[in-house]
This record gives sequence, structure tokens and C-alpha cells, in this order.
Amino acid sequence: MSTGVKKLQEEYIFLRKNSVLSSIGGYVRPVQNDFLHWYGSINGPKNTPYANGTYVFEMKFTNDYPNKGPIDVRMKTPTYHENISNSNGHICASYFSSWQNTYDIAGIVHAIFELLNYPNPSSSYNATNKQKAHEFNWRYAMKSQKYDLSKCWDQGWTL
Repeated sequence: MSTGVKKLQEEYIFLRKNSVLSSIGGYVRPVQNDFLHWYGSINGPKNTPYANGTYVFEMKFTNDYPNKGPIDVRMKTPTYHENISNSNGHICASYFSSWQNTYDIAGIVHAIFELLNYPNPSSSYNATNKQKAHEFNWRYAMKSQKYDLSKCWDQGWTL
């Protein structure tokens, strides 16, 4: 077993025992015990176009974790946001590009939440459009979401 998988297992145990994500309605777990592939969800931040929505995301890691951060972080809930690609849900966040080995999964989940709360216009995919963000929130994030996690990694959505 790689050091990365061991570290991810330790973090999973820690996250299950502690409520570090409860303040943002966060939840994460490995997909079918593959500790290099995780999915999770967060609640949209209050007083934003994403409020009252539930946002599902995926993360993929390599055996080099925690020395290397996630190789991909994608929003699976269709989300209109400056820093989330409309074609595949890729999340553009400086947190992931400036990775440090002291970062962890809880930090990644909090970074996604903060990105919904405070978009970063310097690394944007889309123009700011709060009305479109509200529409996407109502249409996708406020409804029950079911994903076939074995197939969802390569699926996107159309606008």
C-alpha cells in the first residue's frame, strides 16, 4: 500500500470521527473504497446564488498524496460559476495549484465552499451572471441528485 493511500485512509477515519465539515454541510468519502477517488457534497453558502443547494463534487489523487495535491477536482452538480468549467465541471482554484503537503481533504472541501462564496475573477471560465447562477441552483442543486459514480467522471453537461 502506498504512502498516499495510507494517508488518505487516515484522513477518512479522522473525518468520520470528527465533524470538521458539518459547518458547511460537507460530506466526503472514497468511491467504492478506492482511496484515490473521492466524492462529496457541500451546501451552498448562505446569501449567495448557491444558497439552499447541494453541490456534489469529485476528487482524484495519486499515490504521491500528500506531497502532490489532487490531480482533478470537478463539480458534478451543474453549476454556473466563474471558476467552474461549464463543459466538464473542472474547478479552477489557486488552492489546488499552490498545493502544500500540509493541506488535507477537509481543506479541499472548505476551499470549494469558499470558492462558491468568493469567486476569483482572475482565474475565471465564465463571466459573472448571478441570475444564471440562481437558475442553475434552482434547476440542479435544489433537486435530489443521483449519480452513477462509476461513470460520472467523464460526463459533463450542456448549457
